[in-house]
Amino acid sequence: MNIWSGGKKGNSKMSKAVVIVGLAGSGKTWVSYSIWDWFRNRKQDVSIFNLDPGATNLPYNPDFDIREEIDLWRVMERYKLGPNGALIVSMDLMVNSVESINKSIRSIGTPLIIIDTPGQMEVFLYRASGKIILDSLDIDELLIIYVIDGLFAKDPRNFVSSILLGGTLKMRFNFPLVSALNKIDLLDEKDVKTLLKYFRSPLTLKKDLHTHYSTFESDFIFKSFLLMKKYEIYTDFVPISAVYLTNFYSLIAVITRILFGGEEYYS
Repeated sequence: MNIWSGGKKGNSKMSKAVVIVGLAGSGKTWVSYSIWDWFRNRKQDVSIFNLDPGATNLPYNPDFDIREEIDLWRVMERYKLGPNGALIVSMDLMVNSVESINKSIRSIGTPLIIIDTPGQMEVFLYRASGKIILDSLDIDELLIIYVIDGLFAKDPRNFVSSILLGGTLKMRFNFPLVSALNKIDLLDEKDVKTLLKYFRSPLTLKKDLHTHYSTFESDFIFKSFLLMKKYEIYTDFVPISAVYLTNFYSLIAVITRILFGGEEYYS
């Protein structure tokens, strides 16, 4: 059974993309790989693009690899920059590679493309080039999956700060946004349930904030979170383990629902 609704291979305008974004260490690349591998193992027509010019030891062989056009280490050498400065320059240079990216989208022609972004999320998020690249892709529909490090988010203050960063993603790009709470295999089951309660039942979050922080700080943090809830910044919030595929079927179901009209893969 093929989950893709409509379209045929070779028509780029029928391609849809899942863009994976996350802070360094969140497991973004493993999430990218696991989504791609999940569909591939189920005989779905899917491709994966690497847009991280500084990536090393990728767990997948990309169908398009920006490193073939922009090498971070050569940028460092040519412009006499450190790694962070070179990554900024590389992102700006990537704008010139948009047509090359689109050529690959058209030639590969898979209905779904997984796009792995730079490991330094802020470079992708806060440079004009990041939005220019996404807006210029020859893609019919696009979904952003924002990967949150579950170990970092255990603290209620860190949880809200992670949610707020996702709000910035929504503000900058304005595509459907799903949060994947990663590394739940490293958390106690109780911690995972608590984080889900934080997102779904804000009063639980409010109680824990008041327990750990001053009244002013907890009120500020809580009201910031309520702002995200009020405007429904997130389409969904899914706890997963990208390494062990824990609860991964839920993330896949969200992807197919948003991009492919709710067509069910599972019976």
